[in-house]
Amino acid sequence: MATFKAIFPYQKQDGSTRVFIQMIHNRKIRKLKTDIFTEKSDFSRAGNLKNISIRDDVDVIIKDYQQRVRKLGTKVNLMTADQICEYLHQSETDYIDLIQFSKTRIQKLHEQGRAGTAKTYEAALASLINFLGRDSLDINQFTAKLLIDYTENFLKSRQKSKNVRTTSGRRALSLYTTIFKTLINQAKVEFNDEDNGIILVRVSPFSKFKIPSYELPKKRSLPVEQIRAIRDAEIPASDKRKTMARDLFMLSFYLCGINSVDLFNDPTIKEGRIIYNRMKTKDRRKDSAEMSLKIESEAQNILSKYMKGEKPIFSKLYANHLNFNRNINKGLTQLAEELGMERFTFYSARHSWATIAINDCHIDKYIVHQALNHVDQAMKITDYYITRDWSMIDRANRKVLDYLCL
Repeated sequence: MATFKAIFPYQKQDGSTRVFIQMIHNRKIRKLKTDIFTEKSDFSRAGNLKNISIRDDVDVIIKDYQQRVRKLGTKVNLMTADQICEYLHQSETDYIDLIQFSKTRIQKLHEQGRAGTAKTYEAALASLINFLGRDSLDINQFTAKLLIDYTENFLKSRQKSKNVRTTSGRRALSLYTTIFKTLINQAKVEFNDEDNGIILVRVSPFSKFKIPSYELPKKRSLPVEQIRAIRDAEIPASDKRKTMARDLFMLSFYLCGINSVDLFNDPTIKEGRIIYNRMKTKDRRKDSAEMSLKIESEAQNILSKYMKGEKPIFSKLYANHLNFNRNINKGLTQLAEELGMERFTFYSARHSWATIAINDCHIDKYIVHQALNHVDQAMKITDYYITRDWSMIDRANRKVLDYLCL
């Protein structure tokens, strides 16, 4: 049976070297090259490798070689050392670069119009590359040990060194690891074929690694009195940013909390209704997250200001929906200061509509879920068999708008 161990045969003057895996089979010695490099500081005075991260990476490669040779069974006894090296080399063509795979998934997110999600994935990937110190990683080296090193010795240490106390800083631990769990699962779906015994993605790091929990910040909705104050705010016509911010905040409220990205993507307006597919979930739902809302007079008065023919002009105003949303929120921040209110964002219209609908108008929570275009997991199977009744949502929305006018 072949045996393996790490060696460092070619050391440069600065102490750096490439790691090789030495294989001994039938008293024959062969060297297998890796893509792992060390520095002088990675070794103890006695010449032993002390860098735990590199040792773990090497252990993963050796374990992988051992598993591949073990699959040969008794056949390995009839093979020469060169034949085993050739076999292992052919197996290495199954190499999957996690970094490159992640970039292809990010590109697909951009193509789907999910720029916000893509941006989050890009931040997570940049963080991992920074941790690794290189822009490639065998997906089968993405182990639980690596994850612990990444979160405990990199993400947390960076937060402490920078005194990070922001929501985004605390959330990175949970968010980034969740993203990599998704990527690993997607890679298994794409590259593994369990029925035919083809398992290229062999790691399951999250079976041993618990994703750090993150308590979501409390979503702040606005009371009806503040919604009325925003609606009735008098803004000079020359202040276009603030005017549009007020208009679109109220338009979102009048349309059951429609998201800015869905406004930006030019929803269809037909026969007195606004029809769109919610960008956040359309690729994950069998109904493509379709929504159809009656355009009440309050919404129509605002839409008329931002229409060109039968289409809104929001996508013509900004390069992308992120800039569109950012500009609206800048205007809302200015408006909040003038009205003596705490800062709020465009998304507050969505939370406010839902809160008023349930707490003040006593609308059934299931109908509110439908109006927000959410999926109630407890009712998911039932929803699949029921044809959506838009009139229920229309009546609920009208009730909320009537309450606003009291």
